[in-house]
Amino acid sequence: MKTNTIFAVLGAAALLTACGGGEEAREKKMEAEAAKHGIDADVELDDKGEVESVRVNNGLGATVGSNLDLPDGFPSDVPVNGGWSIISTSATPGQQGGFMVQAMSESSIAAIAETVQRDMAAAGWSETAADNPTPQMSRLGFEKDGRLTNYILMDGGEKTSVQIVTMKKPG
Repeated sequence: MKTNTIFAVLGAAALLTACGGGEEAREKKMEAEAAKHGIDADVELDDKGEVESVRVNNGLGATVGSNLDLPDGFPSDVPVNGGWSIISTSATPGQQGGFMVQAMSESSIAAIAETVQRDMAAAGWSETAADNPTPQMSRLGFEKDGRLTNYILMDGGEKTSVQIVTMKKPG
């Protein structure tokens, strides 16, 4: 399911419910609107009544929103830059016991890659792969204690997309 679809449905629901009821009533209306489109979601509004986060109940505990926290259980030895805005999190499918985190940054791919390489090395990770399949994309892979972490950095024009995937090493 695409994040854009979720935001479109919830954005429309937010407009429909902007004038009615308190925060809890508005959250319920948005959740009901999402359900009409086959999306089982839990909506949280911020103090201004804006959508702060959405947890999509798809069996993976996916959460989408802006400025989200890292999910419970995310490895403490996987550095995540404090300047990134986390926009989605979920558990990795299957038995890998990992996470997928999507964030946005105003830094360049090169600056992010340099910071990630430095911080991962400082946290005891060994770099196993690094490449730039296109000028707009960079991939970094790391291994530690039978675990893998991969970063995919993509130039989105005004911002850089940062995807982090953590998991147990297969086999």
